[in-house]
Amino acid sequence: MRQADQARAFLFEGAGIRGRLVRIDQTWREMLERHAYSAEVAALLGQAAAAGVLLADNLKGRGSVHLQIQGDGDVRLLLVQCDHALNLRGLARGERLDGQGTMRELLGEGRMMVTVDPGPGQDRYQGIVPLAGESLAESLEGYFRDSAQLLTRLWLGVIGGSAVGLMLQRMPDATIDEEDWRTLGMLADTVRLTELAELPAGELLRRLFSGYDVRLFDARPIGYDCRCTAEHLDNVIRLLGRDEVEGILAEQGALALNCEFCNKVFRFAPEEARHALAGTPPERTVH
Repeated sequence: MRQADQARAFLFEGAGIRGRLVRIDQTWREMLERHAYSAEVAALLGQAAAAGVLLADNLKGRGSVHLQIQGDGDVRLLLVQCDHALNLRGLARGERLDGQGTMRELLGEGRMMVTVDPGPGQDRYQGIVPLAGESLAESLEGYFRDSAQLLTRLWLGVIGGSAVGLMLQRMPDATIDEEDWRTLGMLADTVRLTELAELPAGELLRRLFSGYDVRLFDARPIGYDCRCTAEHLDNVIRLLGRDEVEGILAEQGALALNCEFCNKVFRFAPEEARHALAGTPPERTVH
């Protein structure tokens, strides 16, 4: 049975090595709706989305992960945000989002920033690494090596309507057998995107790592979360302030807010905008 929109953690018993599988279907497609991305740009965003979930699934508290990839090519920004509950959103920005080419051809030179917010009462921290190699996976491996200081291998891809990811990682403070690490990496190198997208997690792990005792943990669902709720939009209006809102209403006759993640425009009549400013919005249909 196809296991979509979920993350699965697993552990190699006694080896000090853990892993994760991610498969995103409907959630990734919702990220692409209403955006005119080429197949190649959409694939980059899908890989970044899978990476964001792999990072967020490791959070211990009620925090979030922000993965930001900046380049000097036609695609200037890939942004993915995922919280501890695996609520996911993401977007691409740039001069041309309908282009074709490899990661390097689309992004050019740039950097990757990973910001981890562990949750209330804890300091957020950020790692910044240059874009390395020819894939997002290679750049993220550099982040784990240089900033997180955790030995990590990643496989990211998009096939059909699925964004998929596989991660192997040394557990913090664990002593591992270097031969085990090399062997597991070589076995994982044989995985095909179709297997990551189609096979149940247990069957996939048995096929890849048949000589190892693998403990598979329960699946965690992934959901789309662009956060453009009525409450959030009202907060945005209050942040704009009365003077700016009244100026827009006087000039345009209504207030329009654009959600960059879902690419929707939400329009507020003058009465609705003023009620939002006062903190007592009437019932309405935001469109």
